Amino acid sequence: MQYTEQTAIVIGHVNYRDSDRIVRLLTPESGQISALARGARRSRRRFQGALDMGNRVKVELRPSRGELWSLKSALLDRALITARQDLLMLAQAAYCCEVAGALAQKGRPEPQLYGLLDTALLVLDACAAPPTALFRMAVEAKALTFAGFAPRLDRCVICGEPPGDEGLVYDPSPGGVLHPRCGPGVAVSRPWAEAVEAARRTPLAELVDRPPPEGPRWLLQEHLTWQIGGALKSMRLLSELEA
Repeated sequence: MQYTEQTAIVIGHVNYRDSDRIVRLLTPESGQISALARGARRSRRRFQGALDMGNRVKVELRPSRGELWSLKSALLDRALITARQDLLMLAQAAYCCEVAGALAQKGRPEPQLYGLLDTALLVLDACAAPPTALFRMAVEAKALTFAGFAPRLDRCVICGEPPGDEGLVYDPSPGGVLHPRCGPGVAVSRPWAEAVEAARRTPLAELVDRPPPEGPRWLLQEHLTWQIGGALKSMRLLSELEA
């Protein structure tokens, strides 16, 4: 097959053999891609630092046998610069990349998840200080929505009735809030659910300075890991830094 040109965001990489690198990319046309960049660790001139996490790149690649693509070239289109100067912001960028990559399908167009990650990294790199936890929670909620697992926050996911006066619980298994009479879960307040739902529908650029609501801050991450069947590696560092 011929090499094709695509725009991609580097969401991770691992070293392979003596001089190669396997790069994980998110593209709007082909979703999540793992591609082999031969000689990437030996030749600085060939890829010129383009394959760092969070960078947007113009790539030439083609499918190979199995799931591993072949990466011929990568030209830097937009670098992640400001966020690399702050450990918390870098951890936020890595988490956004992992969230989008974990939910993206392989070999299927993912324009919404790609657009969300592209916007999140652009907003993050323009910040003078790290965004609040609400920014991260909004990324989680939007990513779940674009992947088809939108959290139900405005009414009980079991009975379909709006919240009452008895409080709410959140259960990642059915994917949203419940009345306590409808099932078990982590206790949340109605203002918490309303704030997270509002953040899910608000542009990310408007959330960087907004404080998160009172209540649990990692429930959407639990929802996400329940869907993908495993924990996100970048979550541990980010949770420590946020705390």
